[in-house]
Amino acid sequence: MRKDKQPGHRLREHGRHRHEANFTRGRKFSSDDLQLMLLALLEKQPSHGYELVKELDSRSGGYWKPSPGMVYPALTYIQEIGYASVSVSSNKKSYALLPEGLAFLNEHRDQAEELLAMLVHLANKMKYIQGAMAADSDATGNDGWLPEFLAARLALKRALLLKSAADPQEQKRITSILQEAIAQINQPCTPPR
Repeated sequence: MRKDKQPGHRLREHGRHRHEANFTRGRKFSSDDLQLMLLALLEKQPSHGYELVKELDSRSGGYWKPSPGMVYPALTYIQEIGYASVSVSSNKKSYALLPEGLAFLNEHRDQAEELLAMLVHLANKMKYIQGAMAADSDATGNDGWLPEFLAARLALKRALLLKSAADPQEQKRITSILQEAIAQINQPCTPPR
């Protein structure tokens, strides 16, 4: 087991990077990203490779369906380094997360959650685009983006753009506002009664 080759050993600090880029052609996520997502899914329940492919496809709304040629080698790798166990039944391999894999996942929990959230974001983005192309104003249901949510996001982007040349004092004021907003957004959602 080569510990220098652990999943996520090249994980970048999250911020402005390729996950915020427009996905067009080529690889959507790195092999490290895929391994981390697989560990996160295995935490929920032991699964066969095909089930994991379907789960990633479902979470992204069909936008990203990793090929078995990507998933199975990643599963074999995380099994070989001791992060997952494998059992065979009826010619199917089922993978389960081991304590070592859970420990690694816990160390990289924020990245794993961001990657899985990116899949949902891509699904919502695709629904929005499909609805816009179909000129269907009802394209966003309970599982898509509401028009007021989109308007608020765009207004925030525009406001920040217009403050690009702000002096340090103004930047500090804006940072304080954004940090307070982030804290409120990250609070658990309480369902309406």
